[in-house]
Amino acid sequence: MRKVFLAVVVPLLICVSSLAFSYPDSWENFDPNNLDGARDETIGNTQELLEERGTIECIACHGEQDDEYEGVITTTEIVTETMSAALACLDWEVRGICIWMTCVLVACEFDFSVKVKNFVPELTIQSYDRANGEPWTESQDLNQVSQGDADSSWVTTIISWIEDYNVGNVGIRGGVSTEGSKKQHANLHFKLVDAYGNPAITAFNSLASSVGGYVCEGTTTMFFPYFISNLDSIAWRWDVPEMFYPMSWLPLIQTWDLGNGGTDIYGFETKTNNYGAIYPRHGFMTSQDPLKAAVLSAFRSAHFITRSGEPHLYFSIDEDDEPGYWPPGPLDQDDKDTGQWQMLYPYEEDGCRSFPYSDNESSRRRSQDGSYVWNFWRAFKCCEQEGAILIFHSG
Repeated sequence: MRKVFLAVVVPLLICVSSLAFSYPDSWENFDPNNLDGARDETIGNTQELLEERGTIECIACHGEQDDEYEGVITTTEIVTETMSAALACLDWEVRGICIWMTCVLVACEFDFSVKVKNFVPELTIQSYDRANGEPWTESQDLNQVSQGDADSSWVTTIISWIEDYNVGNVGIRGGVSTEGSKKQHANLHFKLVDAYGNPAITAFNSLASSVGGYVCEGTTTMFFPYFISNLDSIAWRWDVPEMFYPMSWLPLIQTWDLGNGGTDIYGFETKTNNYGAIYPRHGFMTSQDPLKAAVLSAFRSAHFITRSGEPHLYFSIDEDDEPGYWPPGPLDQDDKDTGQWQMLYPYEEDGCRSFPYSDNESSRRRSQDGSYVWNFWRAFKCCEQEGAILIFHSG
């Protein structure tokens, strides 16, 4: 009853008190094939301001008035797409051998096992524009339970601490593509990002364990919130403290940019198909391409999630080596074993690849509603334990 009350009364009070987020009563659902029509019906001061800046933002496209937006992909669909791409993304290979030793008194026995490598679907990462408009349906409830939704007491308290922050260009409840003025195109995006344990990881691990140690298992927990950008408001919205990192102050040096590698005529590293700077790892991006902004935001989050001790509020998936089990290193765009991506929405990929996308690949992967969902796969090496002590391994 309390959930129903909040779902009905709170949005009603918001609509009454703020014309900036007021929608026509006729908007029970919008037609994704008629975005211009939805845009033209937009009312309120927000639309007027956006038109003055030289852009038209389809507010209705980011969720319904009564906050009953149901998302664009469900857990069942994520599990299905993950397992259907498992053979292609697994990239299984034999890497070497492991030699184990077991000693009893003065006698020692040696056993051998095969060392293999394969990718594991550890995380499901979503990047989206509007608060309370999570594309993964079930994550909306998970964010509320985690105090990660835009209206939670945690998020509103954190934001209220910084009262003088200028949020005129980008809405505090989510991200928009905006312009500085009609003749000055800023192309500024703000993306919200959440990273949860892949809901298919349990099924994947069960399958891996059934083949006798010839497939490595993952260690993430399904549905576990490893990162929710709203909970990380200080670092994700205001760049604190990463705005002071040397990497954030060297815009002309593209070493820390996401793109295809190369060198210029002077021998300095340069990037082609450049998606933007990895540092500072926050939710703001300047890009003419919304897909590039979404890709960069997802990559930034995975970049620190795969590391320990980073200045963000998150749970790391970084692990130490164990006998017979070797997790991958931190995400590095030049090492595919540290992270590959399988798009789930808006385009269903049946395989995995590294960022960035080529121009030909990008065209069919652009979302019409600003929402994107990926699986994040990393390569693990392992061998079946056949003794008490691992004394040698190759590969």
